[in-house]
This record gives sequence, C-alpha cells and structure tokens, in this order.
Amino acid sequence: MWSDHIELLAAAGLRVVALDLPGFGEAPVAEGEDAPWKDVLATLDALGIERATLVGNSFGGAVALRVAAVAPERVEAIALISAPVPGVEPSEQLQAAWSAEEDALEGEDLDGAVEAVLEHWLPADAPPALRSRIAEMQRAAFELQLAAEEAPEAEDPLEEDLAPLEGSPIRALLIVGEGDKPDFHAGAELLARTLPDARQEVLAGVAHLAPLEAPEEFRALLLEFVGAGSDAS
Repeated sequence: MWSDHIELLAAAGLRVVALDLPGFGEAPVAEGEDAPWKDVLATLDALGIERATLVGNSFGGAVALRVAAVAPERVEAIALISAPVPGVEPSEQLQAAWSAEEDALEGEDLDGAVEAVLEHWLPADAPPALRSRIAEMQRAAFELQLAAEEAPEAEDPLEEDLAPLEGSPIRALLIVGEGDKPDFHAGAELLARTLPDARQEVLAGVAHLAPLEAPEEFRALLLEFVGAGSDAS
C-alpha cells in the first residue's frame, strides 16, 4: 500500500523503508510467537537504523505504537493513520466489520471475506480501481495467513491501556478520515491526551485508508511533520 509514496518521499530527502510484516505483502508468517513490533525492531537492527519515524495505517499504526512503548529510544516520531488504540470500547460498527470478516473466513469464503473488508472499510463511492487494488492486497494477505499454522501471540505491551506511553516525549501525528468509524476518532483523541507532543488531523472525504484514498493530502501532512533529513519507515 506504500508503493505510490516511496519514491516521492525519497525524492524529498528521506530514507524510506516499507516493511512487509509477516502475513502481509510478500512476507510469509514466520514460526514462533506473533510479535510484529519485534519484527520492526529486528528490521531496524538489520538495516543499521538507530532511530526512525514510524508510519502506520490501521494495524500498522497499532504495531508502531507498541514499538514506541517497548523501545522509545529507537523512535524519532510516530505518524498514525486510523490506528486502533487500547482503552477504546469497540463500537457496533467495528464489531460488525470484525464479525463479517471472521464469519466468512471461518466458512472458508475468501471472496466473502474480501467483500466484507471492502464494504466496511471503504466509502461506498470508492473508485473501482481503488476497490480492486485493496481487494487484491487483502486477498493475498488472507491467503498467506490462512496457509500458516496459528502462532502463539506474544504478551501485548499495551494490552489494557496506554500507561506505558503516558507523558512520552515522542512526537506524534494522528490522522483520521472524516468518514472513519468513531473508534478511530476516539482513539486519536485519547492518544492526544496521552502524548504531550501530539497533533491531530482529520481528512475530509476519507474513511479508513488515507494513504490510499487521499495520497497527495496524506503525503503533504507527512512531509510537513517529518521534515527533510529525518529517517522515515
């Protein structure tokens, strides 16, 4: 989902790393415990990156939050787009989205699971090309994940609340689409109260996937936030 942004961010003078987490993109689900925040830190180590700005949309934002919680010394800043935040009670809309996807996957209905993602996470008037692109990406992720054995989940460093991040000096950009579910608006507000140096932005005409739905607007916000000369991943 970041392919349209990489070269343009690099042209602005940034070192950019787009990471496929296990079970997404071209990265198979690895053996061992499921701890994607550790995969991010291992990638930084492998690339010799001491500190980085972490950018994540949805699940990627949740992973970035956990990296900031367990290794704040490695995080220059975080840019979160519609990230799920501990301490926010799931809305009826969010529970309906989860149920539709889970029911389809339990019935081995891959088409139905992909359609549930499109129905619940994109605006009804999303362009056909965007729907097709997200469907292809989501189908590939489902296929990777369904083909793997279920891995034990690692202990979540933000299992119940944001206490490990309370008062953290890490700079944060919190982006939410105007049309996204209330959970993500509430989460951004909660994070803004938790992190003293947090900035909130709401993108008009956007739902859950701002980097894909409004790439130019998203990229302008990110470049302004990061500034030239910083690492971005």
